[in-house]
Amino acid sequence: MASRTRRKTETGLTYRNWGESEEKMLYDFSEQGLSDSKISQLMGRSMSAIANRRYYLRENGKWDKIATSDKE
Repeated sequence: MASRTRRKTETGLTYRNWGESEEKMLYDFSEQGLSDSKISQLMGRSMSAIANRRYYLRENGKWDKIATSDKE
């Protein structure tokens, strides 16, 4: 089983969870055609975190929900 990376945050040594605003940013950057490496630099996340989150959102149907909420 893969271990999660702990990062130093304002609250101490903890995991960085994804918020809705970060997921929307990921969607917007992906739709602009930016590469995973560029997105990871802009968002301060690893390339694998970017790829894994995009996969998670698509598999759970949340990617399309972000797309439709973006057009409203």
